[in-house]
Amino acid sequence: MPIIAKDSFLRVFVALWGLGHLVFGIAGAAFPRWFFGSVPPWPPLHVGQLQIAGVFDLSMATAFLIATSDVQRYASLIIPVGVVAEAGHALVRIGHVIAGDNPRTDLVVPSLMVLVAVVLAAAGYQRRARHE
Repeated sequence: MPIIAKDSFLRVFVALWGLGHLVFGIAGAAFPRWFFGSVPPWPPLHVGQLQIAGVFDLSMATAFLIATSDVQRYASLIIPVGVVAEAGHALVRIGHVIAGDNPRTDLVVPSLMVLVAVVLAAAGYQRRARHE
């Protein structure tokens, strides 16, 4: 079985990405003014927009971190949710760069999101092939 489909790989991968979402979520939801002044290269956003993004990150962190408790049980949920959320969010941000709304420096994090979506999709494909 390819390593990408193993529970142990997915547990570590999802835990690390979940912790990243947790850090961004806490910063965006609880400390939006500090977060905006310190982190993103975006044009000015309303504090409420940062808090909404923070809540999204907290939701993703919750899903990813709960999935680490029983990868076998939660893989069929967290893989498609992760693919859709990460790829969708990344494509929106990349679209804003293409449209000129965001600077090119905003391509770093969306590129990582696309990579996460691809890894999750590959893991899902491999896991499904194993069960057929």
